[in-house]
Formats: sequence, C-alpha cells, structure tokens
Amino acid sequence: MKKRIIISIVAGLISTSSAPLAASAQDATMTAPALPDMLEGNWQAYGESDGHDLAGRLDAVRRYYSGKLVRLRLAAMLAVQETAIGITADQKDVWRAYTKSLLALVPEREAMLELIGDADEDPRGPTAFARSEAIADMLTDYATKAAALKNAINALRSALTPEQLEAARVPRLSHG
Repeated sequence: MKKRIIISIVAGLISTSSAPLAASAQDATMTAPALPDMLEGNWQAYGESDGHDLAGRLDAVRRYYSGKLVRLRLAAMLAVQETAIGITADQKDVWRAYTKSLLALVPEREAMLELIGDADEDPRGPTAFARSEAIADMLTDYATKAAALKNAINALRSALTPEQLEAARVPRLSHG
C-alpha cells in the first residue's frame, strides 16, 4: 500500500507541476525585458506583448481556445490518478461519474466567445446587458454542474477504501 501512496504522490506532483510548464511553453516566444528597460518603465522592449496586453490575450483565446484540448489534458491527468488510486472494477461507475462531472466544468469554446466577444464586434459592446446576461447564464450552468460534481464526489468518497482515499490526496504546492 505504501507503494501506491508514493505513486499517487508522484503522479499528483507530475500532473500539478506540468500545468505551469505547459503554460510557459505556450508563452515561449515572450522573453523578459532586460533589467535597465524594466527600471526605465519600458515593458515593450522585447515585442508587442508585455504580459499585460488584455486585448492580445483575448485575441489569443478567440483564435486558439478549445475546450476539447483542456478536457483531453484533464482526462489524461485523471487516468493517471485512477491508476495511482487503484480504482477497482466495482468502483468504475462512481469514478466515471466523478470524471464526467469534472470534465463537464471545462467551458466550451462558444461559451468563452460569448463572454469575451468577437474581434469584429462593435467597439461599444454588445446590446445592453448582453455581457452580464452571458455571465449569468454561464454561472447558472456551472451551478448545476457543480452540484452534480459534489454528488459524484460524495458517492466516490463512500465507495473508496481508506487506503484509496489516502492515496487520492494531492499535497498543496508551497509558494515559498
């Protein structure tokens, strides 16, 4: 059982540490400005984006965001966790309900585009209160999905053994 716990911890660390690496790999073209440029307030010294370019980031989401890719990465992490925890055949149904509920929380591309708007949208914005309405619709949808996830988590907890629950624990990453 100790081996399972160690494998679970290693798998959790690998999966949680790969997210920042993946994010930095996507921003690999950006380099940090030289220190003298930073001291002078010149954040644009090495390219168009300074990391605070909201319009550029929104444009990147419009062009490249796909909920499918995020769900694929999350599913891979969940498959590793399933193996590390040691989900048995009689626990598969509750495990699948949990993974399905968790994957359902990843927003679809269309929902993201409703929130941030199209690039060719009228600069004054959509019709009155349309953005607020889109946010409310998304949150209502998330509330339903979150309730399903809570139910799936409770069912999974009751189906797992104490050893599996211990193996499922993922340590918090420290910030210091």
